[in-house]
Amino acid sequence: MKRYLNLLAIVLVNFICTIYANGQEIKGLNLEGLEDKIESLVPNAVKDSTPGLVIGIFQNEELIFSKGYGMANLSYNISNSPEMLYNLGSVSKQFLGYAFAILQSEGKVNIDDPVGEYLDNWPEFNQKVTIRHLLSHTSGYREAYSMSELAGRTIGIDRLTRDECLEVVRRQAKLEFAPGSRFTYNSTAWVILAEILERVTEQSAHAWVTENVLVPMGMKTAHIESFVGEVIPNAAESYYFEKGLGYGAPKSNRAIFGAADVYASINDIFHWFSNFQTQKVGNESVMDIFLSPYELNDGTSTQYGFGIRNSMHKGLKLYSHTGAHESFLTQLRYYPENNFGIIAISNFEGNGWIATNQIAEYVLAEYMTFFEKIKHKAFDISMEQIKQLEGTYLSPYRNEVTNLAIINDTLTIWGGMQIIPISENRFYSKSWGGEFEFIKKEGHSTQLIIAYEPVWAIGTGVTESKYQKVDEWTPSLKDLKKYESSYRSKELETNYTIILKGNQLAIQHRWLGEIGLTPITDDMFRSDQDWFVEFRRSKTNEIIGFNINSNRTLNVFFEKNK
Repeated sequence: MKRYLNLLAIVLVNFICTIYANGQEIKGLNLEGLEDKIESLVPNAVKDSTPGLVIGIFQNEELIFSKGYGMANLSYNISNSPEMLYNLGSVSKQFLGYAFAILQSEGKVNIDDPVGEYLDNWPEFNQKVTIRHLLSHTSGYREAYSMSELAGRTIGIDRLTRDECLEVVRRQAKLEFAPGSRFTYNSTAWVILAEILERVTEQSAHAWVTENVLVPMGMKTAHIESFVGEVIPNAAESYYFEKGLGYGAPKSNRAIFGAADVYASINDIFHWFSNFQTQKVGNESVMDIFLSPYELNDGTSTQYGFGIRNSMHKGLKLYSHTGAHESFLTQLRYYPENNFGIIAISNFEGNGWIATNQIAEYVLAEYMTFFEKIKHKAFDISMEQIKQLEGTYLSPYRNEVTNLAIINDTLTIWGGMQIIPISENRFYSKSWGGEFEFIKKEGHSTQLIIAYEPVWAIGTGVTESKYQKVDEWTPSLKDLKKYESSYRSKELETNYTIILKGNQLAIQHRWLGEIGLTPITDDMFRSDQDWFVEFRRSKTNEIIGFNINSNRTLNVFFEKNK
């Protein structure tokens, strides 16, 4: 009976919130038909009997809409609801970031101090890495999750502890890049930050943040997971679906606060949104420290504060972040100029993902700038000139590749997106809006610069990505045979064996299995796991090993065994 009354209360709360969202008139905001708009965006895969999502809409310190779709627990037939707790994944980072902003404001920590001043037995590299670098993903440290995958350990199956994350950096021979020179998302940095906070406060990080940030702010049901297997009352489960097998509920084999592991309800996040305006916890100085985007060494803004993005959405300032953990997917968006926020959490992997940007554009349409697509005059360029631009282009960090090909007499990129000439060396995309500039210098390969200001981020500024054209390479079987050998990474303490299988090279590893390698350019391959494997040679042209580069990790060296 008690459970029935609780469920009835939840239904009534959702009903009242829905009426409020459809009927309340707030000047300048389009709230009429809000629930219908949200319903139209809920994925078709979400049913009453499947996992789904929860969503909350906040405006002017009011929770104007909150509702759950689908099931929170399939075993016990419990529906998703705004009162239940969900793992926020990397959205958790902002709470630790805010904690450091408080400590900085109070003079209890100096975020421009070297990391080594706070940790024992910490490596001193040739350039200073500060706490600020950790908070802004610009440290140059290794990323433990990526390194674990290279070692053949599956995150979520194999145990990963905080000490092991710290050990990844202690074993690192040199920084991946100069601190402050590059933004590379790095969850390991936040594990290190939790360790620093404990040294400063002489209290566990999860307890200090709970007692000094979450509870005083009003997030009284929020919970930070402190050990693997901890029972968290009122927490939803997350699920994936695999054809032929059915539903699975993935379990994390790590509980490392900092990078993730905050569980919260829609009602908890309501208080977090409120704090942006009221500063119930902290003050204006703390908020400014927390939100200020880091500028790289060359002056480029990263549009990232302390665990939260600070960018623009169609002319409006936006604070945002996403998170993924187990099969939870979280989206948080807050528009400070309108005191308007959206939180959406799926417990059904990508099947429960909802387009929160479209919700914002529906409600805030009057305040946003919807530019018409820029129209360029047609420019005549010969097919011979276009053919010279075809080919493979490699990023400076040798961890990303893009290909240009002619399809139906038109230059295309990214598997078929047409780019149209607007001058001899400049092209643009009608569908995407970005521009593509080709720079040719005698004695150098062609450089490609992709410049764009996403339509959804107007006002943030133009972003550039650079690539260098490389010669395409089709090695013979005789060429491929030369790479066969066993290779060892001292850093990872693991061996890879390169074999020739048919007409393709492959990596063999006892836990990773077999990973195919596709040639890109001389001595360089792309793996099925999207790693970039580049072989190194001695002065006498003998193969001595290879580096692996990926999205989050650079120059992991494997030496050829003698």
